Amino acid sequence: MNKNIYKLIVVFLSVLTFSCTQKFDEMNTNPVEPTEIPPSMAIGNLLVNGNIAEWSRYQQAYTLYTSLYSQYFANTTNYFNSGRYIMNLGWVDYGFFRTQYWESTRMYDDIKAYSEKYPDFDNHYWIARIQYELSSARTTDQIGDMPYTEGGRGIDYPKYDSQEFIYNSVLTGLDSAYVMLGNFTDQPSYGGEDVIYNGDIQKWRQLANSLLLRYAIRVSKVDPALGRKWGTVALSRDLINSNADNATVATDPHSFMRGHPLYEIAWWNEFRMSKTMQDYFTATSTSGTDPRMYLYFDQVKKDDVNAEELENYKKLDQEGKLVDFTYSELKSGVYTISFYKGVENGLPAESIPAMGNNPSDNSNIGPMFNNNSRYMVMSYAEVCFLKSEAALLGWGGNSEAAYLEGIRASWEYVSTLSETQSFLSSVDPSKVDMEAYITGLPTFAGHELENIQQQKWLANYPDGCEGWAEYRRTGYPTLNKVVKDDSGVDLGDGFIKKLPYTESEITINAKNALDPSNNQGQGEGIHVRVWWDID
Repeated sequence: MNKNIYKLIVVFLSVLTFSCTQKFDEMNTNPVEPTEIPPSMAIGNLLVNGNIAEWSRYQQAYTLYTSLYSQYFANTTNYFNSGRYIMNLGWVDYGFFRTQYWESTRMYDDIKAYSEKYPDFDNHYWIARIQYELSSARTTDQIGDMPYTEGGRGIDYPKYDSQEFIYNSVLTGLDSAYVMLGNFTDQPSYGGEDVIYNGDIQKWRQLANSLLLRYAIRVSKVDPALGRKWGTVALSRDLINSNADNATVATDPHSFMRGHPLYEIAWWNEFRMSKTMQDYFTATSTSGTDPRMYLYFDQVKKDDVNAEELENYKKLDQEGKLVDFTYSELKSGVYTISFYKGVENGLPAESIPAMGNNPSDNSNIGPMFNNNSRYMVMSYAEVCFLKSEAALLGWGGNSEAAYLEGIRASWEYVSTLSETQSFLSSVDPSKVDMEAYITGLPTFAGHELENIQQQKWLANYPDGCEGWAEYRRTGYPTLNKVVKDDSGVDLGDGFIKKLPYTESEITINAKNALDPSNNQGQGEGIHVRVWWDID
């Protein structure tokens, strides 16, 4: 009797266990959570966040790091110290690592999986591939070797791939995207979900090829054969051919965190035009100030200056620290003044509140930016300067002609924006005469690369990631050392070389992040040069 009861219990438990096991997956699956994401739902996130086009990530990637190190801006608050090379690993994490792995990689992988499962989604995939390679190149440019093949893909301790490997993959991926996007002309694209080109496949092909040229130039010193291979391919095909082809992200100030990110944060008084930019605006051409200064940056205006303060501003002007300084008396002993000015990079915290250093005494962003301005990813002007350097490298073309076209393209873009028309209609035309400016530029021959890079740096404003990368690659334009370096690290020439890995990487993934073979055997640190930075 007891044995029969025992057998019945065992049978019952076995059936119950089998039944529960069969239902386990169903019971533990959220019925309202999607198991796959259609490309149209993922692409907006990929294009916006993959380009760091929302303000919280933009602040931490650009205005607290790369835009300071490219010296487009200088820090003007004493509660941030990244301008003096003190690293905040959380900012690197949020600005770059999370952008790369939480957004770019995850969204790209979702689109890839969907396109592999369903037919007629090839165009969706290859557009996502272009953005993924762009995002990956941007990230490795800032941090060096990184998890590329395994990062963000559910692997606990992702391996670090060399930047050389990553660049080879990026170049191959962009080439494939250009070719494959031409093979599926009967397939749909993203249409209005595409916040860069609104579904225009040909423009995406031009962007892929233009990026191919950008990164071929980037590797041309460290691996001349690789650069020439892909550079000559890119030059033989369709590139961004005018400002109408510029790759720009549409912004939406009525959506949360989707206004133009630089405009969103410019009013927090954390940065202003750098003294380096001011110097290049005013000293590059013998014909006078670069007209772009008036559109890139705003005029400082003060209406309640007393006589003693006026004398101090006059002294700053006599020292050459102010541009277009004017003043007039409003009433007895009270004056209105105006000028343009940039601040030095890396000022000690205690110096920032002083007259001439604080935000109210230096130029903020200018008329070319509004909350709904489009966010630049890659411009025709940049492509012109890439073609100019390519010709200098012997890949074909006329270097000086492309250089001059780049300057004119830069001016054409900013001077035809709807945002700048009000300012241009009221300004003295002689101040915005780009042809006069060009006439006064230094002779091109003999200083070709320096001239090209100076003008590309000016045209790429405010893209700090590109500005800083190109400075490290070429040494141009000549930047000023920070006033105070608080890093405690021997940087050699006084300039930071790359951003550090994040705290989670150097603790949780320490075996890979701190591998001494990383970064060409240099290991990790802000003094470590990335692969293509060989000088």
